[in-house]
Amino acid sequence: MKKYLTFLLALLLWGLPVLAAEPSITSLLEAVAKQPDIEASALGVRSAEIRLEQAHAELYPTLTAFGSYTSYSSPTNLRPMTPTEVNIAAGDSIPFSKNITRYGLKAEMPLFVKGLYSLADKVKQLQKASKAGHRLRLITRQAAVVSLDASLAFTSHLEEAIASRLESLTKTRDDLQLAVNNGRVPESEILKVATTLNDLQKQRNDLQRQAISLTSQLEQLTGIRLHHFVPLSLKHEVVTGDFLRQTQQQANVAAAEKELQQAWDQHYPSVKLEGVVSENAGEAYNTGSSIDRSYNYVGISVSLPLFNRSLGGSINQAKVQLEREQRILSQLRSDLRVEAQTLREQLPVIDRSTALAQTSLDNNRRLLEIAKVAYRSGRMTTEEYLRFEAQVLDAEANLHKTYVDRWQIISQQAVLYGDELTGVVQ
Repeated sequence: MKKYLTFLLALLLWGLPVLAAEPSITSLLEAVAKQPDIEASALGVRSAEIRLEQAHAELYPTLTAFGSYTSYSSPTNLRPMTPTEVNIAAGDSIPFSKNITRYGLKAEMPLFVKGLYSLADKVKQLQKASKAGHRLRLITRQAAVVSLDASLAFTSHLEEAIASRLESLTKTRDDLQLAVNNGRVPESEILKVATTLNDLQKQRNDLQRQAISLTSQLEQLTGIRLHHFVPLSLKHEVVTGDFLRQTQQQANVAAAEKELQQAWDQHYPSVKLEGVVSENAGEAYNTGSSIDRSYNYVGISVSLPLFNRSLGGSINQAKVQLEREQRILSQLRSDLRVEAQTLREQLPVIDRSTALAQTSLDNNRRLLEIAKVAYRSGRMTTEEYLRFEAQVLDAEANLHKTYVDRWQIISQQAVLYGDELTGVVQ
């Protein structure tokens, strides 16, 4: 019988649905990178890598196959020929034809085109800027997830605090109801407590609405629907170093410098190696016989711009763009330095605020217990007692608010320094 019961229990357990693991902050942060907009950003980085490959490809030789069929109005030579190549008196076919077919291979290779090197350097800097921009978008969204989850935790804790106050005030109301029924207390005292209970219910309802909004925003960022907040703990402090936005802008400045260099490079001569292997076929106009001539050459071509007014406009435009990017970088350095200092100075202040808020909550809870005794003994008015209830709730709200502020600062620091929050928060 015992074996039968064990077997039946195993079957029942086996038939139960497997519950999905509860999401953690790590899974939420990892889910951010899998969202379509972040994946699109990653494709932008890949596009920049391909542009860099294309820029480098300009330095390699090219090989092209060609073919043509041309009909002329008068006999045309298949290729240049020497006067002694054909013995006209002997009736040789002259390599001139009205219809000529040409086909072959053409090879080109840049030997010195200075603008190509500047182009490759510019695209390389744009690639760095693209990578920094992608990382900035990813970490900014991760920071939003941490901040929203901390706010969701705030609403949950405050709702629990309100529930505690509701329970306390409901008991007070019930005790008052007995006193009113016995004629010892006027009914207006119950209305005072009932009004406070109604206000707390309204606050609770507002918190539930906020929680729904926060949950929806988290789902937009992660694709995961939460039913409650996930715990947050600090794995290690944010790694400080170079500012991510400054790194991105420095790459933009470097790209603008290469753009200006590329504009100046248009004044340099270009040197290319060229070669052609071709076959030319047709019908000799004097004999009607088929003729075929090969025509091959290899050489070096040099081109030097002597006058091109548009080059000056390109240089001036590049100068303006470079100066603009440099001004943006200068302002950004100042802003980021101030922001970093502000965040750094706020953390110890928030830690002190947390300790003070905890002490205030403990004191208000003790005062509330004293107030309850005084109120029951008739040594305190209803208004005074309700004030102590409100003070406890305010103290709890202030305490939980410091936790939200702390996580928001940590998130802002992560965005500032480009430190992915998957390694900071667990």
